[in-house]
Amino acid sequence: KNPSTSLRVTTKYLNHTVLTLGYKLEEFVEIPPDPLSRSKNVRKKRISMAYITDHEPYDHSLAGGGFVSHNFNPDCMKNPLINPLSAEPVDQVSKSIDSPFPTADQSHAKFIADVDVLIHDCQYYFSEYSQESVPKESWGHSTVEYVVDVAFFSNVRRLILFHHDPQRTDLQMDSLVGFARERARVLEERFFGEGSNNDRIRMKIDAAMEGDVYELDPMTLGWDVQGEYQDVVEDTMEEEHITEGGSQEKKTVLLGFFETGAETIYEMLKSSNHIEVKLLQSSNDILQYAKEKKPSVVVLDQYVFGCSGLDICREIREMGEWGYQVPLLVVASSARTGDARNDEFLTSQELHVEDYIREPYSPAYLFTRIQMSMLRIPLRWRRAPIPKCEAKRLEALQNTHLLDSDPEERFDRITRLAKTMFHVPIALVSMVDKQRQWFKSTCGLDTKETPRDHAFCAHAILQNDLLVVPDALQDDRFADNPLVSGGPKIRFYAACPIRVPSDGDERMAIGTMCIIDSKPRDLREEERRALVDFGAMVEKEIADELQRKTRKDGRELSN
Repeated sequence: KNPSTSLRVTTKYLNHTVLTLGYKLEEFVEIPPDPLSRSKNVRKKRISMAYITDHEPYDHSLAGGGFVSHNFNPDCMKNPLINPLSAEPVDQVSKSIDSPFPTADQSHAKFIADVDVLIHDCQYYFSEYSQESVPKESWGHSTVEYVVDVAFFSNVRRLILFHHDPQRTDLQMDSLVGFARERARVLEERFFGEGSNNDRIRMKIDAAMEGDVYELDPMTLGWDVQGEYQDVVEDTMEEEHITEGGSQEKKTVLLGFFETGAETIYEMLKSSNHIEVKLLQSSNDILQYAKEKKPSVVVLDQYVFGCSGLDICREIREMGEWGYQVPLLVVASSARTGDARNDEFLTSQELHVEDYIREPYSPAYLFTRIQMSMLRIPLRWRRAPIPKCEAKRLEALQNTHLLDSDPEERFDRITRLAKTMFHVPIALVSMVDKQRQWFKSTCGLDTKETPRDHAFCAHAILQNDLLVVPDALQDDRFADNPLVSGGPKIRFYAACPIRVPSDGDERMAIGTMCIIDSKPRDLREEERRALVDFGAMVEKEIADELQRKTRKDGRELSN
């Protein structure tokens, strides 16, 4: 009697030539105990559906289906299974399952995992998708083989195929549905046959047809929810305050800057219609303003006039409920290094400082960081850590004499070839300097440099191997990066680190050979090897030039 319900709607970017969204709707119901029952426990149930239109697997090899790690929700892989294509035991799944950054296809599988009804784009058979006469790759639609397999491995209860090829007859549609059901039956027998998990609900498959109605009643079909229900339905967003005139009340940012130049960030914040900004330098003035005005965000220098920024943070945290909850950001002093800075960072964590911002950082990063703090949502833009060998790395970069040099055909030839071979709009040879990334060669991009904290390449130089980002909008390191939210609207990025000799046998990563696309995608194994080869070509050009210079210097000394 008298159940209470709530609804959650989640969206996710899909893989199509234009930007498309998938939707997941979840209804949660809380059932109070029956007055006639001895039990006093509240029952909680959930039911869900997902709607996936205009979607193609990021890795096109998945169009043929099969036991591929990309088809799995990374949270669900626990036991070795059987390869549905060969009946051979599979001892382990790809290590990418354990990666903290799952592939785009794994994120898709996670999005649809355990839904009661999945309505999924399913336009082709694999034979139509890959046919030589009119191949359907990159058209932005799925095959029946892929959809059945990814739904099965994601534990979907009912699969409804839609976005049919309009040229199919009803008889051909019946044949497609029969093919899908037979494929699911084979998977069920091989994975959950006799002696296996017989409690599993077998996946049902239908085709979307005009007039069909599917009713989802959480009271009769819903799953019991254990524990996470309250976290699921709780609204954590801060309420907007509306004035009597109907306009949104301005949020206040307090800047406590003494060492840091505040002109740029001050003007950026002032230009926003809904932000009031106050700039102060004295610790007494900062604390008095904070106590009286209770700003939405407080941004402090590591040192202000009168004391340290962390001392101010400590006093603010003692100002009642507001002081305990207000987001605090601290800009680290560039003069502090080594153990002193590490100790201050640990202190900032103890005080629940939201971000301890170290150089190099750009005004755009600080502005975005402040905006996200005001909205009380996580910032999905992570600046790359500075390598421990940064001094040596920068010395090796300077020794190449590449920075700020004129364009050279030997490098431009490589980026032109890469752009053509990988079918991407942008290919670059980049160098990661102390405060910026600078492009030695650009094909498809007009700019010559960006701030270092914008640079995907600053992450790539930390890798021993390639860095591949199938969809930046799905990656918490890059989703709020201005190069993703604005031009050139990066969705796909792949880079091979460029290394040059340093002292002894050590080699330092000074930059990357990278390719960029405004559409999400992934690289096949042979494409990954090809990108490594392009990186080796860039390294050879740099090494040959260094050798020529060394020989020339030797001849001049001998003369």
